[in-house]
Amino acid sequence: MTSPSRIESARARARGAKVAVGALATLVFGAAFVGAQHHARGHAKHRAKPLAAPASFEQAVRRSALAAGVIAPPEQPPAVVTSTS
Repeated sequence: MTSPSRIESARARARGAKVAVGALATLVFGAAFVGAQHHARGHAKHRAKPLAAPASFEQAVRRSALAAGVIAPPEQPPAVVTSTS
């Protein structure tokens, strides 16, 4: 059996190094992607909830509206009238 030449063995080592660097880069990229999803401030970590006033605020508004009776709408400002000369 003949041993492989120096160039063939160097190419085999280079091929192995390329595969190892590629696998390591893929692993680091995947870990960074997962880490960014869990730690980024702008990323939604839970389902979005519709915006609403707190229940205590809604109860206070209902109580005050019922206690004061019917609230009249605001008065309209006077209409602008131009006169002809």
